[in-house]
Amino acid sequence: MRQLKPEVAQKRKKNLLQWVIHYFIKTSKPVSSSVIAEQAGLDLSSASIRNILQELEDEGYLRQPHTSSGREPTDKGYRFYVDYLIDVQRLASEEKELIERQYQNRVEELDTLLSETSKLLSRVSHGAGLVLSPQTRAHGLKRLELIHLGGRSVLGILVTEAGFVRHWPIKLSFVPTSRQINTLNRFLNDNVSGCTIQQAQTAVMSKLKQMEQEFKELNTLARELLTEVGQVVAPETLYVEGADNILSNADDFEDLKTVQSLMRLIGDRSTIAGLLENELNFQLDKGAAKGLKPRVRIGQESGIPELSGLSLVTKTYKRNDRVIGVLGILGSKRMEYDKMMSLVDFLGEVVSEKLRDWGIEEQE
Repeated sequence: MRQLKPEVAQKRKKNLLQWVIHYFIKTSKPVSSSVIAEQAGLDLSSASIRNILQELEDEGYLRQPHTSSGREPTDKGYRFYVDYLIDVQRLASEEKELIERQYQNRVEELDTLLSETSKLLSRVSHGAGLVLSPQTRAHGLKRLELIHLGGRSVLGILVTEAGFVRHWPIKLSFVPTSRQINTLNRFLNDNVSGCTIQQAQTAVMSKLKQMEQEFKELNTLARELLTEVGQVVAPETLYVEGADNILSNADDFEDLKTVQSLMRLIGDRSTIAGLLENELNFQLDKGAAKGLKPRVRIGQESGIPELSGLSLVTKTYKRNDRVIGVLGILGSKRMEYDKMMSLVDFLGEVVSEKLRDWGIEEQE
């Protein structure tokens, strides 16, 4: 019998594995050797197909859920497929047009931009769209002030240079006068512009100590406001849209208990936010190099047991060439990886461009 060259045998094995995974993603059905022989067009005999399938199973790329059934990819098989697809990403032109139309209307606030982005990720991917907002504590402040609502109640307003906006009610320990509110607002915005939250707290309290005794209550007012600001920006914000789409692929999960654990995890959000923060830190450790490609975590690669039946595709976004946040898609391991990688890659660039445009407009 003629012996194939090793490189030829390896190429045949790769081609067959790619076809099996693509077919399984499309149909969600285990793939038998007869289906491959009939539909794959790989010019292989039935005996060769069976032998290669067995080799791929022995090497951990495929598994056979039941003795009489066909094969389906393991996490290792999906990883091979994703690594192969990284350089052949695609996103249909009509989907790009949908995304660009969504951003045509000016989005004034970062909150709105990131919320709309999570919705778009979900809509196009049919999975859960995730966006982790920038680490607000490191933002430079653009505006910080109070609006008196009556009595001891005021409304705090925070705007950062990156476009992040927060407003929240504050109950003070005393009733402020209009003069105190106006004086504090002028004082704050003369001293906090461009500072981070921590820098603002230090600078403002230092200057207030130097002021005359008649501003003692103003000192108290400023201290309470800056303490509130530190608490408001402490938790990083996670935008999640379309989590229920994950349930449409119920076959990906072993039982109802697994599904319930997953939905509790997504509802809590802190674990998902932590996972995205790890992705962000990974990119920051890489030096935020230009051209970083989307990252894919398959099944157990996330390190979170509840996500073992899913894949996570992520991409960072930037402002002024500095990585500040991450967005992604959480969905079935049978997702169209090339399309999902293209989607997060494209949206990462769109969000970065939007944030860059804000910076140009501010300078004009």
